[in-house]
Amino acid sequence: MSGIFPKERLLYTKFLFHSLIAVIGLISVPLHIIFSPDPSVSMTKFTIHSNVIVTIIFTISLFVLFVKKKENHMMDLCKNAALIYMIVVLSTYHFILSSGGEYGGIRTITNFTLHYLIPILVLLNWIFFEEKKWYRYKIIFYWLAFPILYGAISLIRGMYDGFYPYFFLNPNGHFPDGVGSYANVALIIVGFTLVYCMLGFLLILINRVILRFKHAKYIKSNKKVI
Repeated sequence: MSGIFPKERLLYTKFLFHSLIAVIGLISVPLHIIFSPDPSVSMTKFTIHSNVIVTIIFTISLFVLFVKKKENHMMDLCKNAALIYMIVVLSTYHFILSSGGEYGGIRTITNFTLHYLIPILVLLNWIFFEEKKWYRYKIIFYWLAFPILYGAISLIRGMYDGFYPYFFLNPNGHFPDGVGSYANVALIIVGFTLVYCMLGFLLILINRVILRFKHAKYIKSNKKVI
């Protein structure tokens, strides 16, 4: 992307794109909760938590870009984690949860922005504006921290008050209310963990392939000059 636009213009466009993601998140998350039939239930959803994380990350990134013009390694890792969470949010909702409920009024809009628009914008941001870097595969375990913590807290809470944010975390009921046993819940958690690992692996691999391609192109261009 930097080869298409001048560096200053690219930075300005990136800043505007980050602003768009942050503003949509700042508006959509509270509205989706406030207009929910049961706000206390809405606040337990992985979609809300992950979108809050995205909103915080991109808001902080705006400040960093404005002050320093360049982000550090930790911010890059956080944005990659946000991308993985958003892909899971979009795919899980679209293929598993979208038929499980209907939305009306303002929540029709916020449902779209939280499950589709923000994930797509985060993906586009990674494609066009984020510098591709060489990450070690052990970074995947850091990216897994939030999903594992979310799942653990949800299960522990469910053991005490019987509430589970999603049917596939409920061992007590049968579909569509639950999955019937802790063994089934464990299998589902293992499945989600594998999905997160695969996405993390793919993300790191794509980063490495792009870097190798750029390096090979750089060497080739230098040979021509010589």
